Amino acid sequence: MLLEESLWEKLPQWKIAVNLAESFVARGSFSDLSFQAFSTTNSPVIHLGTGKERGSEVAESPLYLVASLTKPVVAMAVLIAIQEGLFSLNERIHHFLPGWNKGEKRSITIRNLLSHTSGLPDQLSDNLEMRNAHASLNQFYQGILEVSLDYPPGTQAVYQSMGFVVLQKLMEKVTGVPLREYIHQKIFAPLEMTNSYLGFANDDQVEELLKQIAPIDIPEYLQGNAGDWNSEYWLKLGAPWGGMLSTPADMLKFCLSSLACHSLEQTTVISAAMIDEASQNQLLFFESMNSRDQTYRPWGLGWRHNWKSHRETFGDLLSGETIGHWGATGCVMWVDLSLERACVICSTSPTAESRVCLIRLSNAIHAAMEEVDDFSENDTEFGNKIRQHIVRNDDGL
Repeated sequence: MLLEESLWEKLPQWKIAVNLAESFVARGSFSDLSFQAFSTTNSPVIHLGTGKERGSEVAESPLYLVASLTKPVVAMAVLIAIQEGLFSLNERIHHFLPGWNKGEKRSITIRNLLSHTSGLPDQLSDNLEMRNAHASLNQFYQGILEVSLDYPPGTQAVYQSMGFVVLQKLMEKVTGVPLREYIHQKIFAPLEMTNSYLGFANDDQVEELLKQIAPIDIPEYLQGNAGDWNSEYWLKLGAPWGGMLSTPADMLKFCLSSLACHSLEQTTVISAAMIDEASQNQLLFFESMNSRDQTYRPWGLGWRHNWKSHRETFGDLLSGETIGHWGATGCVMWVDLSLERACVICSTSPTAESRVCLIRLSNAIHAAMEEVDDFSENDTEFGNKIRQHIVRNDDGL
């Protein structure tokens, strides 16, 4: 066992968190559940499953459809492009894309799209029909061009997945390369996220990769509302609002890249100043924004703040400034920039079914982090080893 992993194994609260996860799997709340955390050092990757037959063989360390955990990754790609001087947050999208220089759409900015304040809908009204017809991402984009805004930009913050389709089109227009390729070059490769994909560029790898994906357990009542997350069409599409495939270990690398900007000796792909901007409550910067959203429903750039009284809080023990995101397929990740902690939980039970269990598990994992910090501070020899040499684990971090 690696140095940093052995620290977590000594902690009573970590054992409580693992036992809690095991109890969730045993009682059928999850057929597949995996998580990893960071506080001072990486925890072991915990992977649990019932092993029941679901029509396909799942790899020992599966890929998960992480749904809307995709959005902070796409947002980081946009922020990298801003650092490179390709555009700026307050530029209007009609300066780059035809069809947007009309009516209220004329005022939509890149900041609006990243902070869910554009007025665009979450999904198109014929979303399910388009998925059933295996629509291309360009067809989704053309549909967005035709819709009316739900509210004037900058006056409300309402979740808008379709804004990320527009961001993809913007990025590809400005960079001249597919978004998936840009993300691989700027994020996946430098962070060594070797098990992360936004669609498949190489058809030769598709068949083998599809075998590694843990299928989502879609309850019957969601079958007609969520679309078929397990279809080859959806897994290959690479939807910029929710089509990424990854693992907890890879997503933790992504989270730690934000912490690395400030003090950790880890690889980063973005500046500390940009992370500070991305994690700020962006709703404070819109003069016409309603006070309820500004105060109780804050958004950063791609990141959501921890809404303490909301049913999708990231955890009861986390501050309201903690940033993170939920994924509808049963995933959640969060980053506490001030305490330098992060956690990623992936499962195959849709959030509509598993939300309460995921929050409880997040609470237990966070409590273990308190013990990690106490242990490393009190055990001088061990703490010095950790601080002097961040050992890279088997997953590359």
